[in-house]
Amino acid sequence: MFGGACGLTETQFRKANGFSNTYIGWGSDDDDFYKRVRLSSMKIFRKTLQSIQRKLFTHIIVTNYCNVMSQRE
Repeated sequence: MFGGACGLTETQFRKANGFSNTYIGWGSDDDDFYKRVRLSSMKIFRKTLQSIQRKLFTHIIVTNYCNVMSQRE
């Protein structure tokens, strides 16, 4: 699992070429950023499950966000 919460320095973030702005919605952007970090030859350190408290973030549904592709010019 990657995403939701991760920490990088500004230098590391730039080395990974930041986040892509081509994704709509959520989920695939985490997979893309994971690949960017790995392709930048950076190692990912993970805490053990015993040392962290896992919590899912609630996604707020915004009704005017529907059909975002139809609103693009």
